[in-house]
Amino acid sequence: MALSQVLRGACRVNALALNAAATRSFSTALKRTVAPQSSLRNLMSAEFKRTISTTPVKNSAAGGSHAALWTVERGVSLGLLAVIPGAFLFPCQALDALMAVSIVMHQHWGLEAMVTDYVRPIVFGNVVPKAAHAALLLFSVATLGGLFYLIYNDIGIAKSVKKIWAIKGQ
Repeated sequence: MALSQVLRGACRVNALALNAAATRSFSTALKRTVAPQSSLRNLMSAEFKRTISTTPVKNSAAGGSHAALWTVERGVSLGLLAVIPGAFLFPCQALDALMAVSIVMHQHWGLEAMVTDYVRPIVFGNVVPKAAHAALLLFSVATLGGLFYLIYNDIGIAKSVKKIWAIKGQ
C-alpha cells in the first residue's frame, strides 16, 4: 500500500516536471520564432492565418458523405437475416423477389468495395477501373434479371433451392 502511494506520488512529480519542462521548451521555441517586439495580437493573427491552396481537392466519386450508404448497407445485411428464412418458410413470388433484390444489392456493394479498393486508377490507369465498375454493374443486372426470370417464369428461388437440397446421392 505504501509502495503504491509512493509510486503514485512519483508519477505526479514526474508529470508535473514534464509539464514544466514542456512549458519551458515551448516558451523558448516561441521566443525564438516570434520577434520580441511583437504583441499578442500579432502573434494570434500569425498563428491563425488561413492560406489558400491552388491544388485541387480530391473528393469521393459521389461527392458526399457515405454514412447514409453505410447505414443502408448494414440495414440490408440485417434484413437478409429475416428475408432468407422467411422466403424458405413461406415460398411466394413476393418474398423471392425481395430476397433476390436484397442478395443482389448485398453482393453488388461487396464486390464494388473490392473493385474500388483493388482496381485503383493510380495502378491501372483511368480506363481499367471504369471498365471494372461497368462489368460489375453488368454482372449485377444480369444476376438480378436471371433471378427474376427464375421467379416469374419457373418455380422460384426458394423452391429451386429446396429441390436441389432434396436430390439424394445415387
